[in-house]
Amino acid sequence: MKQPSQKRIHADTLILIAAAVLLVLFAVSEIYPKVNDAALPKPLAARCLLLVLVCLISYLGGLLRQMRTGDRRLTEWLLTAYFILYVYLLLSLTLMDETLRLDPSRLESAGCTKRAYYMKWFVNFRPFDSIWRVYVRGFLDGRINFGYMVLNLLGNLCAFMPMAFFLPRLWKLQRHWYVFLPTVILLVAAVEGMQLVLMVGSCDVDDVILNAGGAFLLYWILKIPPLARLCDAVWTGNFAA
Repeated sequence: MKQPSQKRIHADTLILIAAAVLLVLFAVSEIYPKVNDAALPKPLAARCLLLVLVCLISYLGGLLRQMRTGDRRLTEWLLTAYFILYVYLLLSLTLMDETLRLDPSRLESAGCTKRAYYMKWFVNFRPFDSIWRVYVRGFLDGRINFGYMVLNLLGNLCAFMPMAFFLPRLWKLQRHWYVFLPTVILLVAAVEGMQLVLMVGSCDVDDVILNAGGAFLLYWILKIPPLARLCDAVWTGNFAA
Protein backbone atom coordinates (compact mmCIF):
# COMPACT_ATOMS: atom_id res chain seq x y z
CA MET A 1 0.00 0.00 0.00
CA LYS A 2 1.35 3.41 -1.00
CA GLN A 3 2.32 5.61 1.92
CA PRO A 4 0.88 9.16 1.79
CA SER A 5 3.56 11.71 1.02
CA GLN A 6 4.61 13.83 3.98
CA LYS A 7 4.75 17.57 3.54
CA ARG A 8 8.10 19.07 4.36
CA ILE A 9 8.75 22.60 5.54
CA HIS A 10 11.54 23.97 3.42
CA ALA A 11 14.49 25.83 4.90
CA ASP A 12 13.53 29.06 3.12
CA THR A 13 10.11 28.99 4.78
CA LEU A 14 11.63 28.57 8.24
CA ILE A 15 14.05 31.45 7.58
CA LEU A 16 11.23 33.72 6.40
CA ILE A 17 9.21 32.83 9.51
CA ALA A 18 12.21 33.76 11.69
CA ALA A 19 12.50 37.08 9.86
CA ALA A 20 8.78 37.71 10.37
CA VAL A 21 9.17 37.11 14.13
CA LEU A 22 12.04 39.61 14.27
CA LEU A 23 9.97 42.11 12.31
CA VAL A 24 7.18 41.79 14.88
CA LEU A 25 9.74 42.42 17.65
CA PHE A 26 10.89 45.52 15.79
CA ALA A 27 7.29 46.75 15.44
CA VAL A 28 6.67 46.18 19.16
CA SER A 29 9.86 48.04 20.08
CA GLU A 30 8.68 50.95 17.93
CA ILE A 31 5.13 51.06 19.29
CA TYR A 32 5.80 50.32 22.97
CA PRO A 33 7.54 53.60 23.90
CA LYS A 34 4.72 55.53 22.22
CA VAL A 35 1.94 53.87 24.27
CA ASN A 36 3.80 53.82 27.58
CA ASP A 37 5.15 57.15 28.81
CA ALA A 38 7.36 55.43 31.38
CA ALA A 39 9.21 53.48 28.70
CA LEU A 40 12.46 54.83 27.34
CA PRO A 41 13.07 55.13 23.58
CA LYS A 42 15.12 52.28 22.23
CA PRO A 43 18.76 53.10 21.36
CA LEU A 44 19.30 54.06 17.74
CA ALA A 45 22.01 51.43 17.21
CA ALA A 46 19.74 48.64 18.50
CA ARG A 47 16.85 49.74 16.28
CA CYS A 48 19.04 49.88 13.18
CA LEU A 49 20.74 46.58 13.99
CA LEU A 50 17.42 44.79 14.45
CA LEU A 51 16.08 46.19 11.18
CA VAL A 52 19.24 45.21 9.30
CA LEU A 53 19.01 41.72 10.80
CA VAL A 54 15.39 41.41 9.61
CA CYS A 55 16.40 42.44 6.10
CA LEU A 56 19.40 40.10 5.88
CA ILE A 57 17.55 37.04 7.20
CA SER A 58 14.46 37.61 5.05
CA TYR A 59 16.63 38.25 1.97
CA LEU A 60 18.41 34.93 2.57
CA GLY A 61 15.02 33.21 2.80
CA GLY A 62 13.83 34.89 -0.38
CA LEU A 63 17.03 33.96 -2.19
CA LEU A 64 16.73 30.30 -1.16
CA ARG A 65 13.11 30.24 -2.30
CA GLN A 66 14.09 31.75 -5.64
CA MET A 67 16.77 29.08 -6.07
CA ARG A 68 14.22 26.38 -5.24
CA THR A 69 11.32 27.64 -7.36
CA GLY A 70 12.96 29.87 -9.97
CA ASP A 71 10.51 32.66 -9.13
CA ARG A 72 12.22 35.93 -8.25
CA ARG A 73 9.07 37.92 -7.45
CA LEU A 74 9.45 37.39 -3.70
CA THR A 75 13.03 38.69 -3.78
CA GLU A 76 11.97 41.85 -5.63
CA TRP A 77 9.01 42.31 -3.28
CA LEU A 78 11.29 41.99 -0.25
CA LEU A 79 13.70 44.62 -1.61
CA THR A 80 10.80 47.00 -2.19
CA ALA A 81 9.68 46.33 1.40
CA TYR A 82 13.21 47.16 2.62
CA PHE A 83 12.94 50.54 0.90
CA ILE A 84 9.66 51.21 2.71
CA LEU A 85 11.22 50.20 6.04
CA TYR A 86 14.21 52.45 5.35
CA VAL A 87 11.93 55.42 4.60
CA TYR A 88 9.99 54.72 7.81
CA LEU A 89 13.18 54.61 9.89
CA LEU A 90 14.45 57.80 8.24
CA LEU A 91 11.22 59.67 8.97
CA SER A 92 10.99 58.33 12.51
CA LEU A 93 14.52 59.56 13.27
CA THR A 94 14.01 62.99 11.71
CA LEU A 95 10.39 63.79 12.55
CA MET A 96 8.93 61.45 15.18
CA ASP A 97 11.72 60.99 17.74
CA GLU A 98 10.74 62.58 21.07
CA THR A 99 14.34 63.73 21.67
CA LEU A 100 13.99 66.12 18.69
CA ARG A 101 11.25 68.18 20.32
CA LEU A 102 11.93 71.52 22.02
CA ASP A 103 12.62 71.48 25.74
CA PRO A 104 9.74 73.33 27.52
CA SER A 105 12.08 74.51 30.30
CA ARG A 106 14.25 76.33 27.76
CA LEU A 107 11.20 78.01 26.26
CA GLU A 108 10.17 79.35 29.68
CA SER A 109 13.63 80.77 30.37
CA ALA A 110 13.88 82.28 26.86
CA GLY A 111 10.73 84.32 27.33
CA CYS A 112 9.58 84.09 23.72
CA THR A 113 7.18 82.07 21.62
CA LYS A 114 7.98 78.53 20.56
CA ARG A 115 8.18 79.56 16.89
CA ALA A 116 10.52 82.49 17.61
CA TYR A 117 12.78 80.31 19.75
CA TYR A 118 12.92 77.61 17.08
CA MET A 119 13.66 80.09 14.28
CA LYS A 120 16.50 81.64 16.29
CA TRP A 121 18.30 78.49 17.43
CA PHE A 122 17.32 75.66 15.07
CA VAL A 123 17.05 77.20 11.60
CA ASN A 124 19.95 77.94 9.25
CA PHE A 125 19.68 79.02 5.63
CA ARG A 126 23.35 79.96 5.13
CA PRO A 127 25.31 77.24 3.30
CA PHE A 128 28.18 75.66 5.28
CA ASP A 129 27.51 77.90 8.31
CA SER A 130 26.56 75.03 10.64
CA ILE A 131 29.35 72.80 9.35
CA TRP A 132 31.91 75.50 10.13
CA ARG A 133 30.40 77.15 13.22
CA VAL A 134 29.00 74.11 15.05
CA TYR A 135 31.38 71.31 14.06
CA VAL A 136 34.71 72.62 12.76
CA ARG A 137 35.02 75.71 14.95
CA GLY A 138 33.35 73.90 17.84
CA PHE A 139 36.02 71.20 17.63
CA LEU A 140 38.85 73.75 17.34
CA ASP A 141 37.51 75.68 20.34
CA GLY A 142 37.20 72.49 22.39
CA ARG A 143 33.40 72.68 22.76
CA ILE A 144 32.93 69.31 21.05
CA ASN A 145 35.29 66.37 20.65
CA PHE A 146 36.55 64.89 17.40
CA GLY A 147 34.35 61.79 17.64
CA TYR A 148 31.17 63.87 18.01
CA MET A 149 32.10 66.00 15.00
CA VAL A 150 32.90 63.02 12.76
CA LEU A 151 29.86 61.03 13.91
CA ASN A 152 27.45 63.85 13.12
CA LEU A 153 28.99 64.79 9.78
CA LEU A 154 29.24 61.15 8.66
CA GLY A 155 25.72 60.49 9.89
CA ASN A 156 24.38 63.28 7.71
CA LEU A 157 26.43 62.07 4.75
CA CYS A 158 25.17 58.49 5.11
CA ALA A 159 21.51 59.18 5.96
CA PHE A 160 20.27 59.26 2.36
CA MET A 161 22.92 56.99 0.82
CA PRO A 162 20.53 54.01 0.48
CA MET A 163 18.62 56.10 -2.05
CA ALA A 164 21.55 55.55 -4.44
CA PHE A 165 20.78 51.82 -4.42
CA PHE A 166 16.99 51.84 -4.29
CA LEU A 167 15.84 54.68 -6.53
CA PRO A 168 17.65 53.64 -9.76
CA ARG A 169 16.28 50.11 -9.44
CA LEU A 170 12.74 51.01 -8.48
CA TRP A 171 12.38 53.65 -11.21
CA LYS A 172 14.42 53.49 -14.43
CA LEU A 173 14.45 57.28 -14.85
CA GLN A 174 16.45 57.54 -11.63
CA ARG A 175 19.39 55.86 -13.38
CA HIS A 176 20.20 59.24 -14.93
CA TRP A 177 22.18 61.52 -12.61
CA TYR A 178 20.28 64.60 -13.78
CA VAL A 179 17.06 62.98 -12.56
CA PHE A 180 18.47 61.32 -9.44
CA LEU A 181 20.18 64.42 -7.99
CA PRO A 182 17.16 66.77 -8.14
CA THR A 183 14.97 63.99 -6.75
CA VAL A 184 17.21 63.49 -3.72
CA ILE A 185 17.54 67.24 -3.14
CA LEU A 186 13.75 67.57 -3.21
CA LEU A 187 13.32 64.64 -0.81
CA VAL A 188 15.84 66.05 1.67
CA ALA A 189 14.34 69.54 1.34
CA ALA A 190 10.88 68.06 2.00
CA VAL A 191 12.12 66.47 5.24
CA GLU A 192 13.78 69.72 6.31
CA GLY A 193 10.59 71.62 5.44
CA MET A 194 8.50 69.26 7.59
CA GLN A 195 10.95 69.78 10.45
CA LEU A 196 10.47 73.54 10.08
CA VAL A 197 6.67 73.27 10.07
CA LEU A 198 6.54 70.79 12.97
CA MET A 199 9.43 72.48 14.85
CA VAL A 200 11.33 69.24 15.46
CA GLY A 201 15.06 68.74 15.03
CA SER A 202 16.71 71.50 13.00
CA CYS A 203 15.92 72.94 9.59
CA ASP A 204 19.39 73.43 8.12
CA VAL A 205 20.55 73.95 4.55
CA ASP A 206 23.79 72.16 5.52
CA ASP A 207 21.74 69.02 6.13
CA VAL A 208 20.50 69.27 2.55
CA ILE A 209 24.09 69.65 1.31
CA LEU A 210 25.41 66.71 3.34
CA ASN A 211 22.42 64.37 2.82
CA ALA A 212 22.16 64.96 -0.92
CA GLY A 213 25.94 65.04 -1.34
CA GLY A 214 26.34 61.67 0.38
CA ALA A 215 23.62 60.07 -1.76
CA PHE A 216 25.10 61.54 -4.96
CA LEU A 217 28.60 60.34 -4.00
CA LEU A 218 27.40 56.77 -3.49
CA TYR A 219 25.38 57.00 -6.72
CA TRP A 220 28.62 57.48 -8.67
CA ILE A 221 30.49 54.86 -6.63
CA LEU A 222 27.79 52.31 -7.49
CA LYS A 223 28.27 53.18 -11.17
CA ILE A 224 31.69 51.45 -11.05
CA PRO A 225 31.10 48.33 -13.23
CA PRO A 226 31.90 45.59 -10.64
CA LEU A 227 29.75 47.33 -8.01
CA ALA A 228 26.97 47.98 -10.52
CA ARG A 229 26.91 44.27 -11.44
CA LEU A 230 26.84 43.33 -7.74
CA CYS A 231 23.90 45.67 -7.06
CA ASP A 232 22.01 44.25 -10.03
CA ALA A 233 22.71 40.72 -8.78
CA VAL A 234 21.40 41.63 -5.32
CA TRP A 235 18.24 43.12 -6.84
CA THR A 236 17.51 40.18 -9.16
CA GLY A 237 18.85 37.46 -6.87
CA ASN A 238 20.92 36.14 -9.75
CA PHE A 239 24.53 35.80 -8.57
CA ALA A 240 25.46 33.22 -11.21
CA ALA A 241 25.60 35.68 -14.12
